[in-house]
Amino acid sequence: MDYQALRKKYTLYTRGSGILAMVLILCVAVVISDTLLQTVGVLVVFAGLLLGIQLINKWYLGNVVKLLYVDLDLASWKQYIEFNKTAKRAALRIDAKTTEVSYAYMTGNFETAVQKAKEALNLDGLKPQFKDILESYLIRSVVLSQPELSREELDALLNELTITEPTLAKKTEQVSVALYDLTIAHESNDYFEALTNEFKFPQLEILYYKALNSVIKGDTARANEILSKLVHEDEELYVVRKAKVLLKNINER
Repeated sequence: MDYQALRKKYTLYTRGSGILAMVLILCVAVVISDTLLQTVGVLVVFAGLLLGIQLINKWYLGNVVKLLYVDLDLASWKQYIEFNKTAKRAALRIDAKTTEVSYAYMTGNFETAVQKAKEALNLDGLKPQFKDILESYLIRSVVLSQPELSREELDALLNELTITEPTLAKKTEQVSVALYDLTIAHESNDYFEALTNEFKFPQLEILYYKALNSVIKGDTARANEILSKLVHEDEELYVVRKAKVLLKNINER
């Protein structure tokens, strides 16, 4: 089931709940003649409707997280972005823009990620949680899209960050430095070695940079073992494409 199918089910369930509630209210009005009991009956129906909607929303959001982050279904990512970029709620439109930046980053379209992140950061009324995520993706995309970036330029970019959430701010600085060391300076950096994550893309990203760190240290056997776990994943992902190139280079030595 992709996001489009999930969304259709969600719409069906929510509309079905509303229709069922209306039918039950009509039944209460027809069957019960006492005004007080009618009122109580209608209140019970409304309470049941609210509970049902809450359960449906919980089911829907849980499945969205599973599709996008646990299963890493890229078709669902595209569908989610297209559906929500024109949503009535501003929060959903901002979420779609943030998701679009994430998708560009994952697939290696770093210049697009930089452009989209800058556009989103200029929006009025942007909430801190979205701003923080966008800034984090922005600086990482800059590092991965500018191989001529100097350490001084990176430090200047890090000093300009205004991420308000302390944990994300520290993580963004550490990962940006690690990406710089591994991909530009070609120096070892153990930042990714101790990392774990419950979601699939970060897991794959961690594996790739562990392998790259191993190659830089000269441990090609470990790198080969790690890369073999990556190369069968979706090639649309940047780290998978890079893993295949790195594995080929190791085997040709």
